[in-house]
Amino acid sequence: MIDTIKIVYVTDWAIGNSNLSNKDPFGEILFSFDAEVNIQESLPDFFDDIDLLILHPMQMNSTIFETISRSKSENPAIKTVVISSAHGSDLFLQAIDVGVDKYLLKPLLPSAVKKVAERLIRQSIEAKQAQKAYKQINLMFGAISKTSLLIRMEENGLIIEVNDLICRLLGYQSDTMIGSHWMRFVERRFWNFLRSLVRERLRAGEIYRGILELVSAKGILVTVDSTVYAIRNQHNDIEEIVCIAQDVSEVNRAILASMEQLIDYESSLTVLFDHRYEAMLVNKKYLELNGFTNNEEFFSSCALCSWFAETSDGLKPITLKGWSRKEVLESIFTKVYSGEINGRLVMEYLNQSKQFFTVHISSMPNPMIRSEEYHILYFIDVTPLEKLKEDKINDAKLMSVGRLAAAITHEINTPITYIKGNLELLEWECEDKIPEALPLFQPIQEGISRIESIVSSMYEFAGTGKEEMKPCNIHMTLVYALRIIMNRAKHIAPIRINDELFSIVSEYDTTSCMTMGISNRLEQVWIIMINNALDEFEKGTIAYENRQIDVRFTCNKDLITITIADNAGGIPESMLDGIFDFAISGDKKKSMGIGLNVAKAIIEKHGGSVRVSNENHGAVFEITLKKYEETMDVV
Repeated sequence: MIDTIKIVYVTDWAIGNSNLSNKDPFGEILFSFDAEVNIQESLPDFFDDIDLLILHPMQMNSTIFETISRSKSENPAIKTVVISSAHGSDLFLQAIDVGVDKYLLKPLLPSAVKKVAERLIRQSIEAKQAQKAYKQINLMFGAISKTSLLIRMEENGLIIEVNDLICRLLGYQSDTMIGSHWMRFVERRFWNFLRSLVRERLRAGEIYRGILELVSAKGILVTVDSTVYAIRNQHNDIEEIVCIAQDVSEVNRAILASMEQLIDYESSLTVLFDHRYEAMLVNKKYLELNGFTNNEEFFSSCALCSWFAETSDGLKPITLKGWSRKEVLESIFTKVYSGEINGRLVMEYLNQSKQFFTVHISSMPNPMIRSEEYHILYFIDVTPLEKLKEDKINDAKLMSVGRLAAAITHEINTPITYIKGNLELLEWECEDKIPEALPLFQPIQEGISRIESIVSSMYEFAGTGKEEMKPCNIHMTLVYALRIIMNRAKHIAPIRINDELFSIVSEYDTTSCMTMGISNRLEQVWIIMINNALDEFEKGTIAYENRQIDVRFTCNKDLITITIADNAGGIPESMLDGIFDFAISGDKKKSMGIGLNVAKAIIEKHGGSVRVSNENHGAVFEITLKKYEETMDVV
């Protein structure tokens, strides 16, 4: 019969009065258990007889964690739960360090607390049952070979007797084990320790009690709680060595299950390592990020990304192609743990997009083997911060580009005016004196016109002077924007406006529909969206002749609708809803260095709207603007 489970619930919230705003909602559910329940305001002084300690403070403080640490020290079997609304990585790490079994983050329902308490009570009962059984086994030493794993060996380690239990557990016949050295059946990492144990401690008359790991015929590790001692003859020489053990593999698995729950609670990517720095588990978030449901498949799969460490000399690769994910994580852990890496890590995917992480490690003792530690590696994603930094830098670049464009247009316009005027005079002189030279003037005039159109677009885009809403020709803004990016686009994909192939000399319709706005800002929007399409084409493998970017605009009575469509593969469905969020961007912002969130802000400033969808293997941006009423005065 197992002793009654004792639960101590510590809270400084009000109990039993439903009219109080500070009423504790969880204490009463504990009375539904078949257990002794004590509810109190102060922390207990002794923990020997407590099975489950639940702390529900109004505010977290260091005394709570000190109490939990002391409870674990005085009563290692005690289960501890903290209920609080306080959160944060430092707080959770502190909870891990002191051995909190479950940290419940409010708000939560009483049923959730009850479910956790049920599980911990069940574990306490099982632990008590195991402890009681273990004591009974020790009292029944006369029948030890029937109830425990038994190995008898000579001083040199050769086995002379094994019982049926250990043969069945390890999957060997007794005649296979007898005559073999017992270390053949012990995990390699214990060999040096056991040699030292026999050579020094057993010969000195000591008895060893501790954890060992045996290896079954199938290569499976079996954790045993062992007692190893020497039997001596009348001359005090070691005659034989006896190892009596209990299989505690289930307890070890329970510890790992508890640690798995612990890392699953983490919001960051988290990996658990054993004392040999071997990766054992990753948390659910890490599995889900890579599309896996279990650790075995995850660890054995090939890594589809490359890892780099940030150094003063740039990015330094720290993994090799072809490595499994397990090899990658173990390499990263070893380098971080040794101090070889002390900066940020960069993960680069096959499409060259990057994620940025800071990493840190925490360690905790192995409850089964006190001389060994578990290690947890945390990857904290700081990509949004990196994107913010990049956007600010690129915005500064954009301002510089605008100022440079204004200066360049001014410097080019003056000599072009002189050239154009002198060319007209020269052509007039040649009409009478050298008529055969007149055909040479046409390509020169076309070249000057082309320079003028480019300069005009740059001047318009630079947007010098105070910005104010004026009537804008939509077709003009599209043409000016395309002239700016045409030098890049002509090598990547053809662009059409209303089914007409665009070129650097394309003109706009002066009678096209108008909207009230800032022309250079609208041009920025078209540049952003078309550059995004060009970026996607550069990443893909679509042949040039199959690529297309179609720009269309239509006018009705009240609205102007502009669509920009491509066939570059479209936007992942998971990104569609947040494509205009500040942190969402492609692999690398090119050209103007500003994102879709800026484009959306510009359109909304003009009283319009923008939406995105996927059609015909590509992305479609649809922008709607108010049509300018011709009856209004033109500024």
